[in-house]
Amino acid sequence: MFNFDINIIFWSAVVLIAIMSQVLTGTVRVIMMVKGKKVLAMIIGFFEAAIGLTNIILVISNAVKSGINFLIILFYSVGFAAGLYLGMLISQKISKDILSIQIITKHPDNAIEDLLRANRFGVTCYKGSGKDGNLKVLNIICQKSNLEQLKKLVYGIDRKAMLASHTIEGLSGGFLFDIKSRI
Repeated sequence: MFNFDINIIFWSAVVLIAIMSQVLTGTVRVIMMVKGKKVLAMIIGFFEAAIGLTNIILVISNAVKSGINFLIILFYSVGFAAGLYLGMLISQKISKDILSIQIITKHPDNAIEDLLRANRFGVTCYKGSGKDGNLKVLNIICQKSNLEQLKKLVYGIDRKAMLASHTIEGLSGGFLFDIKSRI
């Protein structure tokens, strides 16, 4: 189980690279599917299947012939995690998701709107009423990559604010938070 000859180390490294490639490809394929890019998802799926079969037939079988070893299992797991991580990084780089965020707050003054506008977010305000009285409903359009910044700004003023977001398609016109140059 803990045999560390050069053959085991070699196949452990090959397993790491092979499974990382397969998981990375699969992650990118899922992103393309979610974005509705059917043809691209099918092409990536073709390569994912080819990599997966190669992993099973050549890589894993040769690693098993070398003897199941803790190092191979460890490298397989690290390769899987690394493939997911790299896939998420690629997702962030290629994602141009635009969100509509609704903030519901009981905060009476304009502090949240003023702070968001000072940080170049476009804000549309509505007055509302709920079970416990008057509310403000703020609507913001921004890129997904700016969501964490927006949350920090809002929760810095009102920890009890409710934020809801959803991806929007087909956006045109209006004030966009640093988006026009990226679309």
